[in-house]
Amino acid sequence: MVGQNIFRAAMTVCLFGFAVPGASADIVKFVDEEGVLNFTDRGVPGNREVFMRIRAHAPLPPTLLYESNRHRYLPLIHAAAVEHGIDPGFISCVIEAESGFNPGAVSRSGARGLMQLMPSTAMRYGVDNPFNPEANIHCGTRHLKSLLKKYQGSMKLALAAYNAGEDAVSKYNGVPPFRETREYVSKILHNYNKSTALSGDAMAKIRIYRYTASDGSILLTDTPRTGKGLN
Repeated sequence: MVGQNIFRAAMTVCLFGFAVPGASADIVKFVDEEGVLNFTDRGVPGNREVFMRIRAHAPLPPTLLYESNRHRYLPLIHAAAVEHGIDPGFISCVIEAESGFNPGAVSRSGARGLMQLMPSTAMRYGVDNPFNPEANIHCGTRHLKSLLKKYQGSMKLALAAYNAGEDAVSKYNGVPPFRETREYVSKILHNYNKSTALSGDAMAKIRIYRYTASDGSILLTDTPRTGKGLN
């Protein structure tokens, strides 16, 4: 259940993978009065359980960063999927392969953000800041939609063009014989075919609610909530 995997914006330092300042910092977990599990790097009253202790300036383990960001960007993926008519599971698999859900990722070739937009692609779709998660996901999804249309729905060719470029696909009349591209296409299609967690049918049953608390914390949940300081 999405509602059992809430990550407060108090974890912004964690979600974006920056080092934790100061002598040390604890990531604690607690269940609030509504039964929702929370993770935070802020002090909380009452009983708390240390989930992870982080040394000064130590980056978060990749697994925690990946899981927190994957949940954080689920509503944006769903919104882009609905707007452009693409299975959100497919978008999610592309993001996983491209950046591992790291919004600040930059490749050696200059691709940026969650869906690793090349500067020319970002410019083509009018994206000024490819590190903005919402803009990046919508742009990448729109580009995927364009490629799927061009290749008559072929995910294999669309992914090959997304990775190696449309000119390369045209030159080789199919998936280019580049090891990186072939492994990329194979990995995404394999993960997409075996996973149903973000399938279109499953996502159609999920409605994500976003709330802002009085302290500025952001809550994402699949359960409607009421209470002071939430809107």
